[in-house]
Amino acid sequence: MKRGKITSILALGMSAVMMLSLAGCGSGAEEAANAPQTETAAKSAEDGGGEAPAAEAGSISYPLNSDIKVLWYAQDNILPHEKFKDASESPFHIGLAEKLGVSIDWLFPTTGSDGTTFTTTLLADPANLPDIMGVYWMNNANQYIEDEIIWDLTDYIRQYAPDYYAWLQSNPAYDRAMKTDDGRYYAFGFFREDGGWNDSYQGPVVRKDWLDECGLEIPETISEFENVIRVFNEKYGATFNSSFSVRYKAEGLAGAFGAYGNADAGNGWYVKDGKVGLGQAQPEWRDYVSWQYKLWKDGLIDQDIMTEDDTTIKDKIHNDKCGISITSMGQMNIWNTEREADGKEAVWIGIPYPKSDNGEISSIFGGPGIGTQTTVITKSADEETMKLCLQMLNYAYTEEGSLYWNYGTQGVSWEYDDQGVPAFTNLVTDDKDTDPMTKYNGLTWGAPGIQATNLLYLKNSEAAIEANNTWFYVYPDDEEKNRAVTSGWKWPIGVTFTTAEADELDEIAQNIPTFVEESFAEFLTGSKDINDDAVWEKYLSDLETYNLSRVLEIRQACYDRYKER
Repeated sequence: MKRGKITSILALGMSAVMMLSLAGCGSGAEEAANAPQTETAAKSAEDGGGEAPAAEAGSISYPLNSDIKVLWYAQDNILPHEKFKDASESPFHIGLAEKLGVSIDWLFPTTGSDGTTFTTTLLADPANLPDIMGVYWMNNANQYIEDEIIWDLTDYIRQYAPDYYAWLQSNPAYDRAMKTDDGRYYAFGFFREDGGWNDSYQGPVVRKDWLDECGLEIPETISEFENVIRVFNEKYGATFNSSFSVRYKAEGLAGAFGAYGNADAGNGWYVKDGKVGLGQAQPEWRDYVSWQYKLWKDGLIDQDIMTEDDTTIKDKIHNDKCGISITSMGQMNIWNTEREADGKEAVWIGIPYPKSDNGEISSIFGGPGIGTQTTVITKSADEETMKLCLQMLNYAYTEEGSLYWNYGTQGVSWEYDDQGVPAFTNLVTDDKDTDPMTKYNGLTWGAPGIQATNLLYLKNSEAAIEANNTWFYVYPDDEEKNRAVTSGWKWPIGVTFTTAEADELDEIAQNIPTFVEESFAEFLTGSKDINDDAVWEKYLSDLETYNLSRVLEIRQACYDRYKER
């Protein structure tokens, strides 16, 4: 059902803590395939597939009042707001140290540097890493544990992070994603309160005023979608356009063709009937790209699309050069707000991902409500510091900590409204800076914790929220079918390669993403004819020179182990 009310992560979390004592009393319900939904029923660690830590869960009192100083690195997401020179000026970072009762030194990538590259430079000195690191290491967790880069938290997590442990036991998918195949816990995760709802945060949008002027209905099929593009082009001289690298590149409209992924091979790994594949090697993807080439050839796709970003596209949006697009609910909100600031009407609305002309759809941009960034504790921290770090990270999963991470300090950046729901104060709502709530909270984008759906309601307009509902609820009356389209097809969050697999993939798989993206550009623009069978067969054979079959073998074995956790 659609978001008719805002559920409480706090009540759910506390219920999970109380129910831990019942863990092990039954095997529990079977996990819904690859799609976590918030539950209160707890399961034992044995049900989740690993050995349960011996220590019993207890409560932790905050502040911790420790005299140990902790170095905390964040690759992204909880960087200080752009208005602050560093964390020493940031209310969120200052307040977190006070709430925890721990002195924190913060480390972030240098301004203008790539976060992944900066993290790699830190790894060049593994003996002197930050104590806590927010990174994207899920797939290679085994390697980092065995190389003694990060702590295996299994023997400590239940005692020193009881609220987090309880949250993991509240859903088998959460628990499964935060440990290795042999049951070793190693990280704190980012979760969305309502499962995958906000993982589908981007999708098709259209100018409602133009639809009305042209006598068009909201398109539901790919042919109707194409017709809107053509009519808008004929009447207004507008083209289809999208911010490429952060919006269109990942998924686009592939689902209308039974395909998976657009130009980004990283989003193209899929699972269908238990078999792992690469979307960009399938005939359905060929059909999809062939359709895009037709539009390109007819001048219906903006010729700058592959270099557009959220900033450059605004010129075309606000100068009536585009009337149908793919963007995020946040960007759609900005497009409407900036129109209103110019004295114009807000006209952009979200529309459904188009289905095939037969009414089918294989995939949309989405996920299971579990983030790919995790927060780990490195071996640079001695055992005493590691235990302290566990307690620090546990705070985000407590009632008090969840409120702080989502909204900041009560009485300063937020208060309860008349319905007893957190609402930002005028300090935030009257602030004209970009995303002012990030001055005071840490879960607007992603971090160790549980992002409240209410936070997204507060951040976005009613039209943007409705757009997100429109994208996510592909099949509003069939939860199982909806789950399959939004997240069930995706390479699962939290799989871990063995060290040997990771080493081999480092050797053989590096060139596939670049080759796929370059080939997509050539097919889209017609420099290579995707409709020529010989050209397509050459593309497939070239993929094999980049070891696709072997990569698929490794990923299949990894997926099979993941399902057995």
